[in-house]
Amino acid sequence: MSKHGSGKYTKSYCLCITRKRLLSLWLALLLLCVGALLGIYGWIQLNEDKSLWKITDYLKMAVGLGGAALFLISGLGTAFTALRDALCPGRSALAKSIRSQLPHPEAALDVRELFAMVDRDIEENGLWFDKVAVGKEWVLGDEASYIPRIRVFFGRDEIRSRRSGERINTTRILELHILDDRRQHQMTTLRKPKELKALLEYISLRAPDALQRPYNEYAKWIQKPDMEWENMLREYRVRQGEREMSDYKVKY
Repeated sequence: MSKHGSGKYTKSYCLCITRKRLLSLWLALLLLCVGALLGIYGWIQLNEDKSLWKITDYLKMAVGLGGAALFLISGLGTAFTALRDALCPGRSALAKSIRSQLPHPEAALDVRELFAMVDRDIEENGLWFDKVAVGKEWVLGDEASYIPRIRVFFGRDEIRSRRSGERINTTRILELHILDDRRQHQMTTLRKPKELKALLEYISLRAPDALQRPYNEYAKWIQKPDMEWENMLREYRVRQGEREMSDYKVKY
């Protein structure tokens, strides 16, 4: 983790994040290439003599054409999102996440005002954990979370294994998931395992009344009935009131 020194506001961290989305065009290109190759494979299978076909031949054709559709749609979606976020930051996922947590999201503030709100906090108070910054009011990653609205957050650290022939490929998934008081979800992917734990501990300091839960409970929290969610919000307000009263007594 690292501290960005406070001082004059000189940089738009939010704008840097949206511009970096252009790097996703490489992934989009890869997905489109795979989709095109699968499409060619499926087309060749489709045009072969079917009089001698077995069930496996139909499966090959289905895999080729179905996989082509899946990869082409994913590639086009990834390319669209990357270009939208980089070239139209006001419509980016980051801008939407900031706007959605304002008291009046429909007010549609100019994107410069939206980003400046977060940038100033990160400039003056930001502590960095890998690619996530935690300020006094905002957590800034792939999306932004307004700290006073955080109610539950989760750290995901999983290793997935996949066999490819005789080789076993492993992938480590590191993610921060946040649910706010409106049950809106913000997610950021990290790269450094050691930083995730420190990040979660620091968010606990900044949002002391929010709940930190293991990631295997995430689906349960998302699917909680409205009544249970409202009960959690009431419990949050009780914890907050008790903590503030305790702080007041210590201070005075």
